[in-house]
Amino acid sequence: MTTRLPSTGAPDSSTAPVTACRSDEVVLIHRMFRRLFAEAPGLVRDVTPGDTRRATFLARHLHGLTALLHIHHHAEDDFFWDRMTERAPACGLHVAVMRRQHQTVSDQLDEIDTLVDAWAPGADAADAARLAAVLDEVDRTLAEHLADEERDAFPVLDAVLSEAEWDEISAHAQHEKPPLPLFLLLGLLMEVVPEPERAAWMARELPAPMRLAYRVVGRRRYEHALRRLHPVPPMSERAARR
Repeated sequence: MTTRLPSTGAPDSSTAPVTACRSDEVVLIHRMFRRLFAEAPGLVRDVTPGDTRRATFLARHLHGLTALLHIHHHAEDDFFWDRMTERAPACGLHVAVMRRQHQTVSDQLDEIDTLVDAWAPGADAADAARLAAVLDEVDRTLAEHLADEERDAFPVLDAVLSEAEWDEISAHAQHEKPPLPLFLLLGLLMEVVPEPERAAWMARELPAPMRLAYRVVGRRRYEHALRRLHPVPPMSERAARR
């Protein structure tokens, strides 16, 4: 894939590190976040008022989701923006936008955590409506931010970061303990990889023991996790919704 740099001061190609489009790895994670945050408001709205068991389950999921996005953005803050500012100074405006958007999303995630804790113990309908509305807001904010980041920052980062630096970022991510079930995240990531590329992606990104674990137990655990997140309502309830 050819890297196309924006016209806002990316470094000259003769001095930039020669790398592949390693930001494509981050784009896959973005696709997973888009899916998870897009479906979150509906999950909350579908909870029957008073169903504290379902609300408690979703509270754990939502807290894990907000924690996961915090971790992702903190890693970008640590590894991307200072280097981009130093090596592509004319892209400072893009960096400022990214930092500001991260702070906005962080504040919204903190609000979600507070609203989740207020909603889960009683599964109150009014609390659910407030939580779902903020989740809708985060979904919109995140969609705009991820699109901006992929368009304005990633081409520059592909040009200014070395392979060793991308490897450092990958190693950092692998040492983080995921706040959502591992096989759920792995299954979601594999779903956003185009099917013709999936086998090659697994061979490249997953060590052999993990590939074996996913084949033996991981796929079933992923499917079970999806069924818990998206249970099929009883026939009577489905008929009532029509």
